[in-house]
Amino acid sequence: MNRILLAGALPIVLLTGCSEPPVFQADTTVPEGSWDRSFKPEFAFDISDTVSKHDVYIDVRHTGDYPFSDLFLFVDLEGPGGRTARDTVECLLADPSGQWYGKGTGFIFASRTEISAKVLYKLNNRFPASGRYAITLEQAMRTGKLDGVLDVGISVERSRQ
Repeated sequence: MNRILLAGALPIVLLTGCSEPPVFQADTTVPEGSWDRSFKPEFAFDISDTVSKHDVYIDVRHTGDYPFSDLFLFVDLEGPGGRTARDTVECLLADPSGQWYGKGTGFIFASRTEISAKVLYKLNNRFPASGRYAITLEQAMRTGKLDGVLDVGISVERSRQ
C-alpha cells in the first residue's frame, strides 16, 4: 500500500518542484522606506540567449500605508554596445476600490501590512544581442519623496508562451 502511494505521489512532487529559476532577480532596499527622486537603483545582468523570449518584471514591496494606487517609473534600459531605451511605466498597485493587487506577506513596523507586487514590464521580449544589460529605475511621481516603498527590483524570466 505504501509503495502505491509513493509511486502516485512521486510524479506530482517532480512536476511541482521543477519550476525554472529566473534568469535574473535582484532587489534593493529603498533608504528609510521613502523613495527620494534622486535614488535611482540600477540592476545589471547578462543575457546569452538571444533566441528565447523573456518576461521582465518590476518588483515593488510597499506598506499598506503607501498613499497611491499606482507608481509611475522612468525605466532606462541599456544594452550591449551602448543601446539605450527609456520607458515611462505605470505600475498599478491597487484596484479602483483600493484593494492591493500584490500579495500581503505579514506585518511590518507593527501595524503596516507589507505588500509585494510583481508588475509586468516587458512580455515575450527578445534581447537583440548577448552581453550585459542594465535597467535603472527612477520614481516619476509628482512628489519628491515617496513614502511607503520598502524595496524595488527586477526579475527576468523565460517566457512560458
